[in-house]
Amino acid sequence: MLKVELLSFTRMLPAQFDDVPISKGAGTLQENLIEYAGRICYRSDAKMGHNPTFIDLRVREGHEDIIEHVRFIFKVTGQPLNRDVLLLTSLPTVEFTDLGGDAWIFSMNARNVRDFWRRSDSQLAADLARLALPITPAVFRDLPIAQEEVHG
Repeated sequence: MLKVELLSFTRMLPAQFDDVPISKGAGTLQENLIEYAGRICYRSDAKMGHNPTFIDLRVREGHEDIIEHVRFIFKVTGQPLNRDVLLLTSLPTVEFTDLGGDAWIFSMNARNVRDFWRRSDSQLAADLARLALPITPAVFRDLPIAQEEVHG
């Protein structure tokens, strides 16, 4: 039986959070980090935290580079080596460890999670997206999986 666990994700040490621009964001810490990366690209860091749809708009425009700043580490058990694992491990920047016995550790960024969800209709893709969604809601808000979570 497939089991997917979120082991870790991008965090910031509390002592480093004071007086930094990402503390001005309105989203989760991870969303604020993504917004700040985008604001630097667009030279609009003075507007940090003033537009709650900033990430949604950039993702819709296809500027998904900014969401690569947040990483997730998942442990997956009950997943044999198949086309889904091969697809996932072929994505750029996805790191993995085969633990044996159909168990894996996957490290990937938010863009990898989105890409895998779009390319695979597997339970693995859905589970990865569901676990990443609460950490960075703005990154996944446009995917049907986000609507499923809202409407339960």
